[in-house]
This record gives sequence, C-alpha cells and structure tokens, in this order.
Amino acid sequence: GPSYIRLNQSAIRPKHQQETEIEKHHKDIYSKVETHLTGYPHHIPRNNPIFKKYSDHLLDYFNHTYFTPLSCKDQLISREQAQILGSTRRIIQNMNLVIRVTDKGINFYIGSAIEFEKKAQKFFSDTNAFIELSSNPFNEILDKVTQLLNALRGKDLIRKWQYEQMMPDRTKCELAHLYFNPKTHKDGIPVRPIESTIHASTTKISK
Repeated sequence: GPSYIRLNQSAIRPKHQQETEIEKHHKDIYSKVETHLTGYPHHIPRNNPIFKKYSDHLLDYFNHTYFTPLSCKDQLISREQAQILGSTRRIIQNMNLVIRVTDKGINFYIGSAIEFEKKAQKFFSDTNAFIELSSNPFNEILDKVTQLLNALRGKDLIRKWQYEQMMPDRTKCELAHLYFNPKTHKDGIPVRPIESTIHASTTKISK
C-alpha cells in the first residue's frame, strides 16, 4: 500500500492550504529520496531523468490523494475530529498544560507546564549534570565541522562521497538540545533527560 496517507482533516481545509501542504510533503519526501540515491553506494547523478519522473509521479499522487472528495460519512468524521482537535488545543493553551510521551510506556502525560518545569529544575539541582548556555553556539559548531571536512578533503584524507555525506546542511541542522520525558511508573513522576542530537551538525561525522 502507499507509504503516505493524507489526514482526513486536510480535506476540509481551503484549497490553498492543501496545496501548501502538498508542496511541503513533496519537497520533504523528494529531497530524502534524492539524497539517498545520489549518495553512497548508489551515486546516481542528480541530472538523471529518473528524478524528474519520480518527482512528477509523486506530485501526481499527492494531488490525487488530497483532492479526491471524501464520502459524506468521512467528511462528517473529519469535521468532528477537527473540532475535537481545536477544542483540545484551546484547553491546553488556556490551562497552560503540557503533553508528553511517557518514559517506557505508550501513554501520554498531561499536566501543568509550571509543575513540569519544576520537575526539570529539580533534576538539574539534584544532578548538576548540565548547565544552561548563555549564548547559542550553533554557528560556531557548524563552522568548525565545515572547516574540518574542508581540511580533510583538501588533503585527500576522505573521498568526495564521504565529504558530501558528512557535510551538514545548515538549513536542516539544529542545535542539540535537552528535553524530558515523565516517568509515570515511578512515585512523584520524576523526569528522564533525553538528549536530542539527531539533527545536530556533528551527527553525520560521528557515525
């Protein structure tokens, strides 16, 4: 079956919103496929006609999927789901709540944002394992990685495909950061720190 399924709620949005959604998802999926096929071990040239053919096919699929009318029953379900979602968002905002995936579980934690922040601060004070940065080092880290790869490539210590595979994309990178998952299976519901580095500029060179 298809690897992408449109959310039914999108069918009740204005056409220009659906077109924006199509453009976003088309760009995301196409760029991932192109990056995979042009890199090691495939090395397919970017000007290969197969990419244009795939892009057109993908766009046609999205247009067909998004603009195929829903049945009356599905439209009613979609509107009901959209109303529930909107109501839930307003409740979360008005009551200053947070929703988090629980640690070692398949449930969601819903609680006060203020209380959750207190749990995070307690973790910091109890462990002294992290410090808060006074400035954003994103550009500095990215520049160092880029300079290192340029130096290695300039000395022919890495191959071209390795250089391209490890070079971070500034538009897709983000600063590694810390977030917390609540441990609802423990008394007091403490938090577990999670370091998110998947989109960091150093991720590719660390593999």
